[in-house]
Amino acid sequence: MTVNAAEAAEQQVEQIQATEKPLEEEQQWEQDIPEHQTSEQEQPQAKNALQANIEEKRERSYYYAHAPRSTSEEPAPPPVPVVLERSVAEVTPSVVTIFNYAWADDGEVVKVYIPLEGVGEKCSDDDIKATFETRLFQVDVHGFKPGQVQRLLISKLSGEISPDGCRARKLANKLVVTLKKMGSSKWYSLRSNA
Repeated sequence: MTVNAAEAAEQQVEQIQATEKPLEEEQQWEQDIPEHQTSEQEQPQAKNALQANIEEKRERSYYYAHAPRSTSEEPAPPPVPVVLERSVAEVTPSVVTIFNYAWADDGEVVKVYIPLEGVGEKCSDDDIKATFETRLFQVDVHGFKPGQVQRLLISKLSGEISPDGCRARKLANKLVVTLKKMGSSKWYSLRSNA
């Protein structure tokens, strides 16, 4: 009996080792494959199994409620912009106020001197625009600096002027504005205090 018992024990050991070897081989195989590959392989199978179950059992499937369903139409494509018209944008020059000027009462006229270094070379006579009214005058200088209009506006003159007798002229480094007074009274300031 000892021989049979020994043989029986050996057979049991061999059976145990035979069942353990496949487990060891599977564990070693799983260790050789990186984790991200096993999870990627499992996901499609799980997804396919879910889809297969839903396709097979339709509404009676346990997973039917979890299946993605389209409940609306495809979204409309975004509109394609159409060019209706092309034009060149006109740049409006910025207005820069002139604060530096001098004036003098010269009997029947008042002269206003506006110093602008190089205005005679930089600007033509058409670039100087002057507007005269009975109690105000405005001088705009275009082209003196790119993208800017230099402006002197005196809105409340000390006395009345005759717009027809007024003029602005350009010299090498300044503008001279001549204002023809309506009366012969002396002006003590260019602007009215009232």
